[in-house]
Amino acid sequence: MKMNPEVAEALNAQINAELQASYTYLSMAAYFDSVALPGFAAWFRSQSLEENEHAMRIYDFVVKREGRVVLEGNSKPKGSYNTPETAIAAALEMEQGVTAQINALFALAKEHDDYSAQHMLNWFLDEQIEEEDVFATVLDKARAADGNRWFLLELDKELGAERPLPSPDDA
Repeated sequence: MKMNPEVAEALNAQINAELQASYTYLSMAAYFDSVALPGFAAWFRSQSLEENEHAMRIYDFVVKREGRVVLEGNSKPKGSYNTPETAIAAALEMEQGVTAQINALFALAKEHDDYSAQHMLNWFLDEQIEEEDVFATVLDKARAADGNRWFLLELDKELGAERPLPSPDDA
């Protein structure tokens, strides 16, 4: 079943936005590695992989609907931050932007009576509620640390334990 061209274009834009988010989170992971916070780095690497999975979920949907996937180039993400808190705040802001994009995409699918796109996007709406909540919680904890390195290291340990990365031996 072919998609409305406007819906297909918007889905392609979302694929590219998810890939940009993945790239940005990988850059944030590199920042956290550079400031000796390996738990934050592992957590952001995991977030990067998750965003890539989101892009592929939409990619697969477009292909199944006989659409054409059009990939754009990624823009260079910011590579350093003044504090861990500013990096996390930027990530939360990005997630809020993704939520707005998904909401607009859902409205567009509804406008064109694309029920299968709406069904697929429902998963993303639920996911964004969770993502914003998680990022807001991490930001609240980073703010509570208020620059105290010991508290920040405790949060780093918590995040590293929460999202361990698979080892190369697991591949």
